[in-house]
Order: sequence, then structure tokens, then C-alpha cells
Amino acid sequence: MPFRLNPPRDRKLFRLVKKSDGVRLVKGRALYAPGDDAREVYLVRGGFMRLVLPGMEPGLPERTVGVALPWEIFGDEALTEGLRRYGAIAGSTCIVHPLPKGGVLHGLKTAKSSLDAYLEGMERELHRLRHAQGGSHGPSAAQRLAEVLLDMGERCGEPEGRGIHLSQKLTHQVLADLAGAHRATVTTLLNDWLYDGVLATTLDGCLSLQRPRDLLALAGYHPSAEKPAQ
Repeated sequence: MPFRLNPPRDRKLFRLVKKSDGVRLVKGRALYAPGDDAREVYLVRGGFMRLVLPGMEPGLPERTVGVALPWEIFGDEALTEGLRRYGAIAGSTCIVHPLPKGGVLHGLKTAKSSLDAYLEGMERELHRLRHAQGGSHGPSAAQRLAEVLLDMGERCGEPEGRGIHLSQKLTHQVLADLAGAHRATVTTLLNDWLYDGVLATTLDGCLSLQRPRDLLALAGYHPSAEKPAQ
């Protein structure tokens, strides 16, 4: 569960970032694999990282189970475990900063605001994962994809009139993995929403959430709610 660092709030953690030298990774470069020794925590300074697990069957490509976006910390299993639960692969050309796990743990333990934000983020992610479960009694692929797009809008969105411009370009396959849907289904839904004006594409190839209220309704939330219902 990536944790977004807020420099004014998380001053102790931000000091670790300023002392760390950034590492540049090209798209597709693996930072670590599942089962590797978990020695450091990382922060994304630019671009984004994919958190992945092996394919469901031998020979299938890895699947994305999460993304770490700019100013988000990932790899926090280093704080409590000896091995990596997931792999980390650059989803775009990006810069990451390795942070000592001892320093991160001390920063969380001694800064109540940082620890509270970290725990609240975990709670939100658990809620999202529970809500994303599909099946006959779970939300549809459209609901799950709408929730993924809203989550991206909250984490890497920039206000653009009444809409939200996503600063990161996520492939249809990554969106499908995050939504627990087939890529063809996601492509069809995105094309429908683009045609209906719910979404738009920008010159940089990123998506723009033109009508976030419609996505809230598609996700099963009340359109007038500022935040998803708990």
C-alpha cells in the first residue's frame, strides 16, 4: 500500500529523501522481485512504479496489483518482514529514492501525524480491495474500473476546470489488472466513456476525468458525496 509523503506534515521522512540519491529507472526495469531481501523502503520522485505478482499460471505475464505514484512510498514490507511480497517494475521512466528502513520506522514512530496518515491509508486501501472483489455478488467491471480511475484522480490528479487530469499514463492492461477485469473489457469501457464525454484524452496521452460525478455514480457512490461512502 503506497503511502503519500507530505513534506510539511512528514518532515522527518522528508529529511531522509533529501539525504538520498535518486536512482533513474527506464520503463520495464525491475527494482526487485518477490522473495528478494527487503532491505530498503523507496519513494517515487517522478514517474510511477508497478507493484507486481507472477502470472496466475506458468508462462503468463506478471500482473499489476498496485502502483506507486509520485511522492508515494512503497516497499514498506521492509519495516516488518525480511522478504519482498511483491515485485517492483518501472511503469514509466522514473526516479526512486532508497530510504533506510530504520529511519523510516523511526520517522513513523516518533511523528504521530505521519503514523496516523499511514494507518489511514492502509484502512482506505483495505476498503478499496474489499469493494473491488468481483463475482456474481460483487461490483461489475464498470464499477471497479470507475473506482480505479477515481483513486488515480485523487492520488495523481490535477484540477482542470470541472474535471481532473491524470498526470500519469497508465496502459489499458495496468488499469485492467487494478480493476480485476480483462483488458478487452477495459478498452471497451474506456472507449464508451470517451465517446460519452465522461473521459477525454490529453495531448500527453493521459486520461482526463471530465465528469467525476458520473464516475462516482458508476462506481456505486452517491454523486453528491465528496468521498466514497464507507
